Amino acid sequence: MGADSAALVDLRDSIEYIRHREKELRLLNVDPTDGIHEELGAFFETQNVRITVDRTVSGKPEEVAVLSNATEVLAVVDVSTLRGLLKDVPTGAGDLGIADREYASVLRHLKETTFTSYDTQQLLYASREIEDRARRVGQGSIHTGFQRCSVIAEQRSIYADLARRGVSVHAYGVPDATPPDLGSSHVHAVSADEIAETWFVAFDGGGDDTQKTALLAHEHDENTFYGSWTYDQALVDHVIGHLTRTYEFSIAVRCPVCKLLRRDTIPKLKSRHRKLANT
Repeated sequence: MGADSAALVDLRDSIEYIRHREKELRLLNVDPTDGIHEELGAFFETQNVRITVDRTVSGKPEEVAVLSNATEVLAVVDVSTLRGLLKDVPTGAGDLGIADREYASVLRHLKETTFTSYDTQQLLYASREIEDRARRVGQGSIHTGFQRCSVIAEQRSIYADLARRGVSVHAYGVPDATPPDLGSSHVHAVSADEIAETWFVAFDGGGDDTQKTALLAHEHDENTFYGSWTYDQALVDHVIGHLTRTYEFSIAVRCPVCKLLRRDTIPKLKSRHRKLANT
């Protein structure tokens, strides 16, 4: 995140920040009959990068690729390196779903996935990836918002399991139903537009910055979302920081007297019941 990120305020701002941070992979002096630009376009389809082909007057340097954003050059590699990437595409532990260490000079700048037409089922699949990461790390905190408390209830077993494994769980939703009991997890029942309109899962990495990741999606039509999946550590920190600052005191807790989940603090709940008992 750079200076242009200073204006970020809420979750939707964060989504738009990623979507407008397009990168360009410019292929210089490649054979016009070579279809590598089409192959790269398909490979990086969701990585918020535009593939272009250009020729210099001298025709030099031959087959070089320049990755840049609006303000700076991020990487310069031989096109042959990109050919190797397309050929190998190994499955591994890399953040793009591939073992990317060999191609880190390019791929480390492309740790963002954008999408424009995810439905609820696709978002659940993407959420599972981040939840599995938190499960493997076994510590840290995960912040998740499924828009409504009734949807959180459907994910009860997953998040209760994460909490048992040592992950601090914070779940957010508009209170369309009684907030579910997730054990030691924290349920934030809040009536806020960004919670009602946004689907998100953010993991703080559990002390390992390389494990930080966030999924952010805004519903623009019924059951249709656009958004981004990012591994930008500063952006993940911003998202979690925003949620913590904004909704820190919205936790639904189990009342020690009536045993129901209520949005309040334990001392206030006890005081309320004492007052009711004396009336």
